Parts: sequence; C-alpha cells; structure tokens
Amino acid sequence: MSRVHLTYAEPATLAHPGGWTSPAHCLENREAAERLRDATNLLSGRNAAARRTWRIVDCPGGNCGVRR
Repeated sequence: MSRVHLTYAEPATLAHPGGWTSPAHCLENREAAERLRDATNLLSGRNAAARRTWRIVDCPGGNCGVRR
C-alpha cells in the first residue's frame, strides 16, 4: 500500500472569508487516513463534520515534506 495525504476544507466564514484548508497529513495508507478522518469528525462534533470536505490523495514520494 502507498502513503496518502489527508486534508479537509471548510467553507468561508467571518474568520476565514476565503475558506480554509487544513495542513496535509502524510499517512501510511488509505485505511489510516480514513481512521484519522473519522476520529477527527467524531471529536469535532456533528456541525463541524457536516461542513468539512475531505480529500485523500496519493503521496508524491517518500520524502514529501508533509507532517507525519
């Protein structure tokens, strides 16, 4: 399995008029990314989870420079 990057975006608000995208996390595989997504949604609450759009994409390489 290959490493993936996980991010989420939120729509525009007063605090972030242009919207907001989380920093990427580099994870060992898609299953780990899905677990982190699900845990983040659970801890953040239903309202926060409902407004987030999640992305899981392939990591471009072994030393991608993204937080692990």
